[in-house]
Amino acid sequence: MELDLHEPIKKALSKARQAYEAREFPRAAAAYEKAANLMSLYAEQATGREAEERRKRKAIEYRDMARKLRTGEISERAEAPVADNGAEAPAPAARGPASEIKVIVSNLMTNANVTWNEIGGLDETKNEIKFALGMTLAQQPAQVKVAAWTKILFYGPPGTGKTLLAAATSNAIRSTEDVPSVFYNVKIASVLSKYFGESSKILSELYGTARDTSPSVVFLDEFESLCGKRDASDTGAERRILSTLLSELDGMDQKGRTDFYVLTIAATNRPWDLDPAVLSRFEKKILIPLPDAATREKILRIHLERKGYRTAAPYPELAELTAGYSGREIERFCKEVTTSMIEEMNHEIPGLIDQGLDQVKKYRIKVRDLTRADFDAAARLIHPQTTPEDMARYVRWKESVQEE
Repeated sequence: MELDLHEPIKKALSKARQAYEAREFPRAAAAYEKAANLMSLYAEQATGREAEERRKRKAIEYRDMARKLRTGEISERAEAPVADNGAEAPAPAARGPASEIKVIVSNLMTNANVTWNEIGGLDETKNEIKFALGMTLAQQPAQVKVAAWTKILFYGPPGTGKTLLAAATSNAIRSTEDVPSVFYNVKIASVLSKYFGESSKILSELYGTARDTSPSVVFLDEFESLCGKRDASDTGAERRILSTLLSELDGMDQKGRTDFYVLTIAATNRPWDLDPAVLSRFEKKILIPLPDAATREKILRIHLERKGYRTAAPYPELAELTAGYSGREIERFCKEVTTSMIEEMNHEIPGLIDQGLDQVKKYRIKVRDLTRADFDAAARLIHPQTTPEDMARYVRWKESVQEE
């Protein structure tokens, strides 16, 4: 559901201006940060690329103002910054390499809307993550310093829900003041291939921005493409990228700051390929396995029952039918079942397309209850990609890491 964010943005900017004029710079910075986060969410709702880019640049502008207020770059003698009303006036185009890198990082930002309830099963894993978050974000006991959890590695077969878990984690630390937490969804392979010469700078800017938008979650997907075991064939650029990441991960702990919280979640399908120096930085390594029967039933209900489909086949039977499937494969399985049923019930749709858009919009799609035959047909087309031997390898790796 789209949120009306224009008024909240105007209110945040007004508070920023008032706090600045009162020379309450920390409060002004917080208000600008709230405006930036809201504007980033507003950018996601844009219906066109031009509007999206305008809003993202506004978010960068507000975030930069917050940074300058925190670091003292804007002094008490400086002229008060202009706090606009968040309107859609075109922002000046960013120029220069530094501005371009800010835009790249801004494009990695999103506001996760995935909740724990949308992830079938994995209750033990969810509780483990929640405990790590709570232990870090709750008030510290008197004269005791509780170690923060800031780096978690998710590993397991493809399609088991690693990205969904990371997004739900980000959503779980949403502010009670309606400031959306920021989720940085970073597909490492994409960043490396598209911006290879700038990758180190992007990583540094990414973590700098993540600290500015605290609390935030940096999700590094396809982690093995960046942090594979090093050898003589590595290029200087690859070593610099890895060194930058290690420096940022270490720096989170060494800064000794308690006024921000950045959680790094890395995900890999091949944990045994990761460099040992990188592995040692992660305090928690969590195996995300293939779903068991109870979890498969929950996932099936999410993709069928919650979407309004009725089935004559008992869910425990369907869970047995999908043994060995990952969560993603179950989603594909359900989509195959429902699409085939809808195609059978609505032969006239192709002809309506030929008659034009207006005719299609007048048509209401017909559905029926799903039968066991529908599911059996889909099972003949979709097969699990992870073998028992593959799953056993993940378990062996988990045991080897625990023994170290």
